[in-house]
Amino acid sequence: MDFVLQNGNFETVTASAIDDKGFEIIIECYYDQVIGYAQSLCRNESLAKDLTQESFFKLWNKRKNLKEGVLIKGWLYKTVRNGFLDHIKKYKKETHLLEKAFADTLDDVVSKAQQEEIQRKIRMVENEIDLLPNRCGQIFRLSKMEGLTNIEIAGHLGISVKTVEGHLTKALRTLRDRLNEKIQVLFLAVRRLY
Repeated sequence: MDFVLQNGNFETVTASAIDDKGFEIIIECYYDQVIGYAQSLCRNESLAKDLTQESFFKLWNKRKNLKEGVLIKGWLYKTVRNGFLDHIKKYKKETHLLEKAFADTLDDVVSKAQQEEIQRKIRMVENEIDLLPNRCGQIFRLSKMEGLTNIEIAGHLGISVKTVEGHLTKALRTLRDRLNEKIQVLFLAVRRLY
């Protein structure tokens, strides 16, 4: 076999030297060091074992394509490091996708809940508008829901602008008394929806 022994380790090897017996010697010589390095990177024993096993597996599969004089220990360490970086990229991508899915789901739930609450409040406001006296409710709808000006309403109904203003004041006061103050903000939303 063409191993070069330095300081009790096989530092370089030729491709022809990595046969079954040579590979066993490499594993015996470097396994503990490589798994120790992997554990120092990932701090996870299971992942360290997987990375170490994968590095030796790649060494076996690529043994015939290794350059002459390659440093086996360095090659194994580099393979473990690259495997760990690949794992991090995959984990970050998966984590990002999970976080995005969670955020989207949360947005959908919150949005749906908000929509339902807004619709409930709009129905409550519409019910209260329906309870206004006929002329008062009619003028309120023309003003707030159809967006007509007081002058346009007065011309349309054949009444004075002051009468329109009086009905609007009465409608707003009545609605304000019947509905809690939080709903007042929805008057703007009601107009935009119609």
